[in-house]
Amino acid sequence: MKDNRFKKVCDMVELKQLKYFVVSADVGSFSKAAEILYTTQPNVSKAIKALEDHLGFDLFLRKSRGILLSTRGKHVYEYACKAIENIEMLSSFSQADRIEQLQISSNPSAWMANIFADFYNQFHVAQLHFQLYSASVAEIIKRVAGYQDELGFVYVMSNQNTAFQYVLGRNHLEFVELKKTQVVLYLGQKHPLYNAKEISEAELKKLKLVQCYEDEFDLNNYWKITNPQGKDMTTLESVVVTNSDCVMQQLLQTTDLANISSGYITDQVDEKEFNGIPLYEKENVVMFGYIKRSAEEFSDWGQQFIDFVYAKLRE
Repeated sequence: MKDNRFKKVCDMVELKQLKYFVVSADVGSFSKAAEILYTTQPNVSKAIKALEDHLGFDLFLRKSRGILLSTRGKHVYEYACKAIENIEMLSSFSQADRIEQLQISSNPSAWMANIFADFYNQFHVAQLHFQLYSASVAEIIKRVAGYQDELGFVYVMSNQNTAFQYVLGRNHLEFVELKKTQVVLYLGQKHPLYNAKEISEAELKKLKLVQCYEDEFDLNNYWKITNPQGKDMTTLESVVVTNSDCVMQQLLQTTDLANISSGYITDQVDEKEFNGIPLYEKENVVMFGYIKRSAEEFSDWGQQFIDFVYAKLRE
C-alpha cells in the first residue's frame, strides 16, 4: 500500500513544482524565487501549495519575514535536489542521442582553420555540432586519449619521433602521417632581414622568437634545428610564448620578432605578410598528421573529415 501511494505521488508531482520548491528553499522567499525563475510570486505559491497537497503535509513554515523548511520539508528537499539532477541528466542523455558531434583538436594552424571552415560550409546539417580545440601536442595527446576529441592534428619534428612515439604508446594512441614539410623561419615586414632569401647560422642565433607553447618532448629545444653538417644548433631565444595563432601573426606583423615552425601544408596561402626561409631542408623535416586511438574505428563524421582533409591535400 505504501509503495502504491509513493508511486501515485511521484506520478502527480511535476518537475516544475520540484524546481520551484528547491529554489524557494534556497532563497527563503517565494517572491525572490519568482525573480530567479522568471515567473510571478503567485505562480510559485500555487506550485508549492499543489506539491504540499500531493504530499499531504506542509513543506514550509510561513513567517512574516520569509519561509523556513519544515522538518518534513528538509527531508523532501534532499530528495527533490537529487530528483531534479537525475531528471536533467536523463534529459541530457536523450538530447545527446539526437545530436551527432565532430570533436577534433589541432596545433594552432591557419591552414586547419580554413579547412574546418570549408568543411562546415559544405557539410553543416541539423543535429550536428562541431568542435575545434587549439592545443599543444602534449595536450592533444591527453584530449584524444581521454575521449575529449576523436582526432588531433599535429606537427612533429622527425628528430622528435622517438620520444613522440613513446608517449603515444603509453596512451594507446597512434599517429598517421599525412605530409612531410620542412622547418621554416618566418620574418615579418618589420624585420631587417625580411627580404633575405637565406640566413646564416650566426644571424639565426641573434634572432628573438615568438613561438607556440613551451617545449614538449625535448626540454631544451622542441624545434631542434640541425645545421648542414648534421650538428644540433644552440637553442634559440624565445622571448614570447603564446598559444594564439592570432597573437603570433600580430607580433610578426608589427615587431622585429621571428618565428620558427613548419612549412605551409599546401600552396593555398597568403604569403604577402611574411617571408619564409627554409632552414636546411634536408636536415629538418616536419611530419604533419593526426593522432587517433589505436584499433578504434572513426565515427561517420570523423571519417568524413579525414577524407575531406585528404582531398584538400591533393588539390
